[in-house]
Amino acid sequence: MHNESTTTEGTCFGNCTVESDAGRVVYQSFIERQILAAIFITIAILGTVGNSFVILAVAWTKKLRTITNVFVVNLAVADVLTCVFMPWQVVAILGGNAWPIPGAPWVCAMAGFVVVVTFGCSINSLALIAVNRWVGITKSRVTTRRIYTARKLALMVIFSWAIPLGCALTPVLTDFGELGYEKLYATCTWDISNTYSAYYNILLTVVCYPIQTTVIIFSYMSIFCYVRRTTHRMVEVVVSSDSHEIGDERMRRNLWKRQLGVTKNLLYIILAFMVCLTPYFVAIVVYTDWSYRLTPWAGAILFCNSFVNPIIYATSHPDFKRVFSHVIRYRRIPRSGSFKRPISPTNTGSDA
Repeated sequence: MHNESTTTEGTCFGNCTVESDAGRVVYQSFIERQILAAIFITIAILGTVGNSFVILAVAWTKKLRTITNVFVVNLAVADVLTCVFMPWQVVAILGGNAWPIPGAPWVCAMAGFVVVVTFGCSINSLALIAVNRWVGITKSRVTTRRIYTARKLALMVIFSWAIPLGCALTPVLTDFGELGYEKLYATCTWDISNTYSAYYNILLTVVCYPIQTTVIIFSYMSIFCYVRRTTHRMVEVVVSSDSHEIGDERMRRNLWKRQLGVTKNLLYIILAFMVCLTPYFVAIVVYTDWSYRLTPWAGAILFCNSFVNPIIYATSHPDFKRVFSHVIRYRRIPRSGSFKRPISPTNTGSDA
């Protein structure tokens, strides 16, 4: 054990350890808590601002009201809720070795409930975006219209919330887990001392990670293969035609830039998803000393996904960039943002 004092109640300042009943130590000094709190506050601010911009951009700009952006807005709403409730995580981390508001333990339980629901919805939305882009790019317009009717679109959005909501309600309605203040990590999540905590970790991991990961990787790799195949076919057509050599070279450069752009965007999406989510889900299902120590930091990386999403899914789109620049510079949004045209099945927003 360490030479510093071990405390189980009250506020932990300076050099101290936080020890569970099993003798595990997560925070060896209060500085670690302060660093994590600073990260959470930064994520909360950036995530709230960035995702709010995404929602406002779609609301104000008619051109952005596409089917893909329905899922992008759904993703942004989930991430905003995550960021809005994140300060309670800071309160828990800096509050010592117990929830610092004794008369309101329900606040911490509510914060844990929201984390489970919103992060589950966020992950599901990422998978729905991937599938939508795969359908919009690789399938015919008729197929896209048939799949993305208004009713089916609504059901997909409801589904993205219903599954994580069921996971969050499980410990509320049963004894399978317990939401609230977690003493070892000093966070508002779920109590790992609960008898079924290990099984609840597995439940969340199975529901929120492997299926979505497979769907995202398959969808974007299929898009890449399709774009590459189509690009090669177009090059062959140009080469076999009677066009001038200068025109052929220009066409090849444009097609190469298109393929390179698609590849970069898909790589960013897959890497961001894997980097942000994988460490946390691995940490909560692997029971070793290092996994307990890394879990809070893996959770911080997981929360980073909430402000990374608007950067990847919004600012890479030229229309989003234009609206964002108007907002940042306090300029008036063009009148194209009127609410005159409803969402059309043909507006798939299939830019990769």
